Amino acid sequence: MVINKTGKIIEDLYMLGHPAIPIYLLDGDRPAIFDAGISCLGEIYAAEIKKVLGQRKPGYCFLTHSHFDHCGAVSALKNNFPSLQVISSSKARKILARPNAIALIRELNHSAGLSLKELGIEFHASANFEPFEIDDTVGNGEVIKPAKGFTVCAFETPGQTWDCLSYFIPEKKVLFSSEAGGQPDLTGYIFSECLADCDEYHQSMKLLGRLDFDVICLGHLFVYTGQDSRKYMRDSIAEHGNFRKLVETSLIEENWDIDRVKKRIKAFEYDSNPGPKQIESAYLLNLEARIKAVQNQMAKTPNSTIQIQKMH
Repeated sequence: MVINKTGKIIEDLYMLGHPAIPIYLLDGDRPAIFDAGISCLGEIYAAEIKKVLGQRKPGYCFLTHSHFDHCGAVSALKNNFPSLQVISSSKARKILARPNAIALIRELNHSAGLSLKELGIEFHASANFEPFEIDDTVGNGEVIKPAKGFTVCAFETPGQTWDCLSYFIPEKKVLFSSEAGGQPDLTGYIFSECLADCDEYHQSMKLLGRLDFDVICLGHLFVYTGQDSRKYMRDSIAEHGNFRKLVETSLIEENWDIDRVKKRIKAFEYDSNPGPKQIESAYLLNLEARIKAVQNQMAKTPNSTIQIQKMH
């Protein structure tokens, strides 16, 4: 099954907020939140959590990475649930303590709020991003037991970012991959989010593909269950290979001009997308990083297309 709406996914698992920028709630003795969306939806996330849990409170918020649209509402959630324990990778904790990172996250959250209005997505109030403290960190292979019914297994899945974690709940066969598992849009195109490193991203997807999941919760728009979850992961890995070939070809044909390659790929994967989609400023920042990640991989791969090109 392919799910593109908020609400109950399976027993005790919910997508909340808006499919374009969701958070996930896993209920149990100490309910857990996965990711924290954007700041202007903070009170909506909190209200929907309260609707599910009643008087009970979530115990944990597991962050996958430090991008603005995955940590934007942490402060709002902490204000509503003061005992909430925020968990991230150690790399994310360091990033979220940097003044320049905080300034960029605040700016992008503000821009995202304006974009939501343009898309007709309603929210109660526009709230600025506020910095927050990480309560604890987890690393590769570490396990947290927030409730009797489930454990949270953390996996380092770099490639999109260096600080990215994915979380697997073996008792429920649920995987929270965020963009480490790729990101589809409403047309079915799967974005290859290799912002940091092309090969690391591929290795992370292969690691996720080996896990025994029946539900995969992505960073935006979609949840896949049953056979569709396995098919999605296979398709995402294949699409990463296609994206890499597209960038390699474009770099050669555009004589290594990054700006022209950006324009070419933007027309293909962004301009033709009817939305909802990432705000353009964030997309362009990410696109340049993705192109450069492929270019760097070409340069260090023996007998690659770039090496052949240099010989002529």
